[in-house]
Amino acid sequence: MPIETAGSVSTTEVPAGTQVEFEIKNTTFDADGKYGPSVELDLIIADETYYGTQLRYWARVQQPRLDLVRKWRGDGMSDEVIKTALKERGFKFRKVDDRDNMVIGRGGNLYKILTATAGGPRGAEQVLEECDDFNQLADKLVGGRFVGTTKTRTPTATSGSTVARRSSRLPRSLPTREVPAMQIPVPLSQMTTSTIYRFNP
Repeated sequence: MPIETAGSVSTTEVPAGTQVEFEIKNTTFDADGKYGPSVELDLIIADETYYGTQLRYWARVQQPRLDLVRKWRGDGMSDEVIKTALKERGFKFRKVDDRDNMVIGRGGNLYKILTATAGGPRGAEQVLEECDDFNQLADKLVGGRFVGTTKTRTPTATSGSTVARRSSRLPRSLPTREVPAMQIPVPLSQMTTSTIYRFNP
């Protein structure tokens, strides 16, 4: 049985904007999170300079109707207005808070992370076909690696580990441009420094 290790080799904070390799060490699916269902990713930085630095990220699972309800309530809309707006969009329900289907949107961050760790969209689709539920999907992500860029860092209240939001980069053949999306990790084998997408939160 291997000897356990802990902590980071670095004694300094990882500067924002640092491009590093991440490894997914553990995952947990939470169907009833405060902001909706999500897969919690426990990450470590795998680069030599900051090896062992711990980070945590929550990849959202989409709920088409309830995501709108949360958004509109956050905008200050009343439930009556929300109910009318949902019906105008074709949703069928008894109450606006009724349970909703959980899906993975191909434009969402969970799918982007899966695409990175599975080697591309076809690999991601194959993984999804093999999974019967989101717990199985979360397990499939463990051990995946990708390159990303650190964006913000704040210590958690309980464990002292780090919560990070990072912008990631994809290879492409045209000059770098800004894209209105967040955190698309990429497999190390596909990473280049000269042909990249840049994704900002």
